[in-house]
Amino acid sequence: MMNWLSANWATLVVGLFVAAVIAAVILKLIRDKKNHKSSCGCSCSGCPGTNYCHKG
Repeated sequence: MMNWLSANWATLVVGLFVAAVIAAVILKLIRDKKNHKSSCGCSCSGCPGTNYCHKG
């Protein structure tokens, strides 16, 4: 087991880093959704997708 860990430690570190970044992005998206923040960051009047966001 120790031989395998010593042979693959760099791959494990990079994999854990990538997983942490993905988790952080997902958590940020969830927090923004709960706080009613938009993902585009611009005004709705200039957005081509305004009909999809504000139905009704």
